[in-house]
Amino acid sequence: MKRVLVVDDERPVVETIELMVRRDLSAEFSVVGNASSGRDAVEKAAALAPDIVLMDVWMPGISGLDAVREIRARGLPCVFILVTAYERFDIAREAMELGVLDYLLKPVSRDKLAAALRAASAFADRRFELERREMEHREREERLRSFVEEAFLDAIRSGDGAEFDPEPYRATLGIRGTRAEVAAAAFLPPPGSPDRRSDIRGLYESFRQAIRYKTRALAGPLRGGLSIVLLPIEDPDQEAKEAAAFRETLGQSPGIEPGRGSLRLGFAGPAPLAEAPSAWVRAYRESLGLGSPGGEPGPEAPDMPAEARAEDERTFLETLASGDPDRARQALDRILEGFRGRAEPSPGQRYRLIGLFSEAYRDFERRGFLGSAEAARLQDLEDLRAAPGAEGLAEAARARMPALAAAAEKAPRWSVPVARAAAYIRENYARQISLESAAAEVLLSPGRLSRLFVEETGRGFSDFLTEVRIERAKELLIQPGASVKLVSAVCGYPDPNYFARLFKKVTGYTPSAFASDPREEPDAEP
Repeated sequence: MKRVLVVDDERPVVETIELMVRRDLSAEFSVVGNASSGRDAVEKAAALAPDIVLMDVWMPGISGLDAVREIRARGLPCVFILVTAYERFDIAREAMELGVLDYLLKPVSRDKLAAALRAASAFADRRFELERREMEHREREERLRSFVEEAFLDAIRSGDGAEFDPEPYRATLGIRGTRAEVAAAAFLPPPGSPDRRSDIRGLYESFRQAIRYKTRALAGPLRGGLSIVLLPIEDPDQEAKEAAAFRETLGQSPGIEPGRGSLRLGFAGPAPLAEAPSAWVRAYRESLGLGSPGGEPGPEAPDMPAEARAEDERTFLETLASGDPDRARQALDRILEGFRGRAEPSPGQRYRLIGLFSEAYRDFERRGFLGSAEAARLQDLEDLRAAPGAEGLAEAARARMPALAAAAEKAPRWSVPVARAAAYIRENYARQISLESAAAEVLLSPGRLSRLFVEETGRGFSDFLTEVRIERAKELLIQPGASVKLVSAVCGYPDPNYFARLFKKVTGYTPSAFASDPREEPDAEP
């Protein structure tokens, strides 16, 4: 039901309109009030929020058209119908310019009033629907922008620089320049925190809000206690000034508390957007006190030469990546020797170690040794942050080695795009994925990824996907009470009959026979 406000300085006109609405149109309209002047109309419209206003043109004080203009200026979504005793072109033209929908001549007839109100009602409904759709469109655009922004920053964090192309993101995000300042924020819980995870999350949310409201920068999600912040440089001639102001703003963010270490920042300096992945590495190493990738050490604990520790850190990362976890363990043991004889590690020691493992997981994700979900899970380094004392920290670090060693040993030495596509398959085999979706994930064309897959793995994308799914199906089928239908769905095959045919083609077994005894040859099925 639409709400109607009647504005006229002639009381009989008001009463006649109210009577016609109440008697003949009460199922569709309700008169919520009346006004006898333009000023009164403005106040009543604001107070009563009518859908439709029947507005007299000539009244004491401000005219009806002036009242329409004022109500419009206040942003009230009313539909206006003029009520006038004279049919004048100049009034009609001005009314049209103000967006008045219709006009009625006095004396107002019931049929014309009904037609005008229904037309106004339909117009209000259409406008509401358009506004609703516009709002939905804006919300979708905002969600898309948030998605693209997160994908952009994640691509910087996981990229190796050689394959990173910022151009697909720039148009969507409205980035005009081609250079940026990249910063890293490492979130550390206050000493003695009873709930370290919640404190880190709260600190990050406050920091991100400050970035959004005080700067033009993009703030990435919290991953492994770290967040990437990127400031696009709009004016190359003012680059140094923009970067300095950006650093000053971040330095005043919530959580910067001298001596408490709640938030540590690292900056890479302005660089081309295409080099953002390398800039990120420099920034996050600085934020964790690791120094530059080339070996410039950060704050160093006593009793261990800085050069020796930097060399052991490089050895740890390089031997893991090359598939030699034994040498990586030895390098880690040498690093942990620096904790011996201490009751508590220094903050620098603890967070250098956290940064070292974070870098290892990042490198494994980039190379495709770990899927993004598994890498994100492993980068929750709360055990290292919360480990009590130097000995507890060393034990927590050593406990993380088996998973790293297993990933390093089983990882094939493929190119980064193929390895990442393979990790994508292993992580998403239960979904309806395709060559196109995998190619989008690794930022290659489907044709190029297909060729690389065949060249490096010896089999096509579809064959590799089938292999991963069937291997997982084997693991599930031998579980007690396994259902072929459920296993089929879990492994990405909605049709269990198709799954059964494919399983037998690949393994020589029907799923039910394999579930009964995978070591025996099954009976043939028609």
